[in-house]
Amino acid sequence: MSKQSWANALCYEAGLWATAKWPSLAFKPWFKMLMIYCRPDWAEWKTKIVMEKVDQQAALLVKQWEKEERKTKANALVDEAQKLFPAAKITALPDAIVPSVMIEQAPPDNASEAVKALGGELRITYRLEP
Repeated sequence: MSKQSWANALCYEAGLWATAKWPSLAFKPWFKMLMIYCRPDWAEWKTKIVMEKVDQQAALLVKQWEKEERKTKANALVDEAQKLFPAAKITALPDAIVPSVMIEQAPPDNASEAVKALGGELRITYRLEP
C-alpha cells in the first residue's frame, strides 16, 4: 500500500471514530464525500489485516492436523503391534521422526540369568513384521 492509501485508510478510521462521537457529522456533505473517497483504501487495508489473521489461523490448523495425523498413525501401529505381539508392552511414539511404536517383550523363560537381568527384547519400529 502506498502512503496515500495508508493516509486514506487512517482518515476513514478517524471518520468512523468521529461519527461515533458526533453523529451529526455524518450528515455533512463534505464528510460524506471524504468517507466515500477514503473507503476503497480502508477496505483494502482491512482486507489485508483480516487475510493475515486467516493465514495465521490456517497455519495453526495445519500444524494441529499434522499432529493429529501422527497420533492416528501411531495408534494404528499400536493396534497392529498388539495383534502381532499380544504378550508385549506396546508404546506409541507419535513424536518420533516417523510415527513409530516401541515393543518391549519379556525374556523367554529358558533364558540365562544374565539375559533376564538385561531384560527382554526392545524394538522401535514404524514397520511391523513378526
